[in-house]
Amino acid sequence: MKKIKLILLALLLLIPFNVKAIVPPMSDFYVNDYANVLSSETEEYIIDQSKKLAAVDGTQIVVVTVPDLDGEEIEDYAHELFKSYGIGDSQKNNGLLLLLALEERLMRIEVGDGLEGILPDGKTGRFQDEYMIPYFSEDDFDKGMKNGYDAFYSEIVKLNNLDIDYSEPTMPSSDISYSFAEKFAFFVFIGVFGFIIGVNMGISMGPFTKKHKPLGYTIDIILNLIILLCFSAPAIPFILGFIFGLQEGMKHPYRTRYGSVRNRYYDSGSSFSFGGSSSSGGGGHSSGGGSTRHF
Repeated sequence: MKKIKLILLALLLLIPFNVKAIVPPMSDFYVNDYANVLSSETEEYIIDQSKKLAAVDGTQIVVVTVPDLDGEEIEDYAHELFKSYGIGDSQKNNGLLLLLALEERLMRIEVGDGLEGILPDGKTGRFQDEYMIPYFSEDDFDKGMKNGYDAFYSEIVKLNNLDIDYSEPTMPSSDISYSFAEKFAFFVFIGVFGFIIGVNMGISMGPFTKKHKPLGYTIDIILNLIILLCFSAPAIPFILGFIFGLQEGMKHPYRTRYGSVRNRYYDSGSSFSFGGSSSSGGGGHSSGGGSTRHF
């Protein structure tokens, strides 16, 4: 019998168990900085504010940073953390998890069902893009996490009409700078663009006569004026290029073989199309929703 037990034990040890490396909650619960990227001041601030919020209506905001995900997808990792920690009131399910994975450079916001109404996926993604990712991209994880925390905290307090003090997040300023060569090339490009628009309008206008005033002229002029207004932020090179182009274009009106001035856009059958792009604000992968961002 003893040999049978030893054999069974050996067989059990050979069976691979899929144990996920979920970090346990620390004693403070609300801040679990396993990646060691947060200052003591930020940790104390988050703990203090989260305790106040939980005392009012049971809403809990928990921050977790990990060195890596140990091969797990961040959505699955966050979902397991959320359940393991039991974040939020058990009845209201109003928990919020802010998870940072340092090595993978990923940030995940996991939202409980009870908060989905005020923190839909699009909003959680937008808050990350506006208040957190700019700092994370510069490896300023402490400031980015605190700023993002303030964004979510203030939104919960305001939309739930809670009587709690809160801090508004700050919008990171853009520190993008350009070299002289880049600025010069940009202004040359704008000037050339204005010249092309001017030539185009000049050719379209041509020497007007009483006999030839088709509607196409008016439409073409309006379209060109709209383009002029849209792209005239760097006004000097654009307007100068436009004026020279207009003068040059009016010297060479477009004519058909019959000698009449025609609108070349309508004669050639081409058309303008004004498109746009859309972006999506993210999307949750759990029943509670949320968003993931790479930085």
